[in-house]
Amino acid sequence: MNRISLSISEEGYIERALDFIKAYLIEKKVSKANIIRTQLLSEESIVLLEKHAPKGSTLKVGVRKLLGDVSIELTMDGDSFEPDISIADSLGKEAVDDASEDAIRAILMKAFGEKYKYNHKNNVNKVRIIAEKAGKSAILTTLIAMALGLVFGVLMSVIFPPVFSETICSFVLRPIKTIFMNSLSIIITPVIFFSLVSCFSQFKNLSDLGRVAFKIMMVYLITTLVATMLGFVVTGIVSPGEWGFALGKDVSSMGAVSENEQMNYSLYNTLISIVPDNIVAPFLEGNTLQVMFLAILVGTCVGMIGEYSAVLTEIFEACNSLFMTITTMITKAIPVVVFCSIALMVKDIGWGSILMVTEGLITQISAIFLMICFYGLMVLVVCHLNPIKFYKNIREGMLTSMSLCSSSAAMPVNMRVCTEKLGIPPVISNFSIPLGASVNMDGTCIYLASMILFLAKAYAVSIEPSNVAPLALTIILLSLGAPGIPGNALVCLSVALVQAGIPIEAVGLVIAINPIADMFDTMNNTTGDMAAALVVASREKMLDIDKFNAD
Repeated sequence: MNRISLSISEEGYIERALDFIKAYLIEKKVSKANIIRTQLLSEESIVLLEKHAPKGSTLKVGVRKLLGDVSIELTMDGDSFEPDISIADSLGKEAVDDASEDAIRAILMKAFGEKYKYNHKNNVNKVRIIAEKAGKSAILTTLIAMALGLVFGVLMSVIFPPVFSETICSFVLRPIKTIFMNSLSIIITPVIFFSLVSCFSQFKNLSDLGRVAFKIMMVYLITTLVATMLGFVVTGIVSPGEWGFALGKDVSSMGAVSENEQMNYSLYNTLISIVPDNIVAPFLEGNTLQVMFLAILVGTCVGMIGEYSAVLTEIFEACNSLFMTITTMITKAIPVVVFCSIALMVKDIGWGSILMVTEGLITQISAIFLMICFYGLMVLVVCHLNPIKFYKNIREGMLTSMSLCSSSAAMPVNMRVCTEKLGIPPVISNFSIPLGASVNMDGTCIYLASMILFLAKAYAVSIEPSNVAPLALTIILLSLGAPGIPGNALVCLSVALVQAGIPIEAVGLVIAINPIADMFDTMNNTTGDMAAALVVASREKMLDIDKFNAD
């Protein structure tokens, strides 16, 4: 970090500090708009720091770029103060025209939201301003990595000798992907736990908590029902494939999920298994629902223990920030992992198998496209917001989810997108996104409904209209218990096929294209999570509209 120290007794010290900040931001190629905003907020923050500082104090200005984020740090001795953004909330247009300096500063601070952090410790005031995030460059890099991975996968399948291709896959691509997924597995559980504890500890009124949780679950239930209906309707209309084309073909060797690998899904078992029999097992086993239960229990009780509440709240918030920072460091490797994943997918799938079920895949993707349009309609009708802006704001989360094929792995990115891009407060996003990664599987519902009809036609099995409702209920229950990890849809599909009277070996037909389907399913799942969080935040009057509409 580059630093400069200036005595507040010196004439023109504020101008010198701002020139130092501006020069650094220009050097790091920060956009002009962000430079202007950062200078304005820095100036107002220095004025506030001086106002509460003893005479002759020193202003310390630090600037740095870490993990792609360019930040400014202002430090000065003095009494604590509260950057009162609540003033801005109550200001109307006329009030703004005659606003005091404090009100103007409050508006600036509110505009920066989570990018503005204030802390007071040991009689020292510290302000941290994030001038620019690394989001746009990360999206571009990931897109380039996807394209390069596709090209390299084709080269390994068509041009390179098989021995060379398999060596590259075994000793380079697969190890990199495994190491990355293992790294994410390390932090997913603590991220869920500490984010939820921090979230629920903010609710002072348990009736508010119950209202928010109920609304989130209702939105999830509605979107799940719509997704299941879309899967059946679109596939029924398009009717991909030919009647009985898979009869007589041996696809069992293609890797169908065996019966002893199936999971026992039911609403009863799901509800019973939420409560763990000890406090350690959920963290060791990575049981998301049980970890969420413990986090909700702890977070709700933090505010009920009197004098220790403030201390515990600060500890949990610090742990939450710690694991979010670790997550940010790990996710910087996403472009490399995306390259490896795409290349492996193209190499392992095999073009013959892809062509056999391409029609069914296109039908399913079409249903997903319609479902994503439905989310935009929700945003327009319920929130009265521009759906195009919604898609633009969440594109980083959609791309990350699609490339990782895991709702859980993409969860930290999606939580950040909700807070920084959509203007959803952490008190809602930190609850809805982890919950959605466990129970809101709209893409999986579309996949199951579409593939059941497709495989039924492939094996000449008639699905009567009277059987659709029980199958839909099965699909919804399966989606509630499905883990947010790659490949979960195949396990769920094997369970649903048995109830539909379709041979379980039919799973082998779609294994070839499952990696592609999984990418779109996961993107659909996480898009639904973010849309639901936006709807609830809007209905609760907690949405930061300015942040949502910001460039």
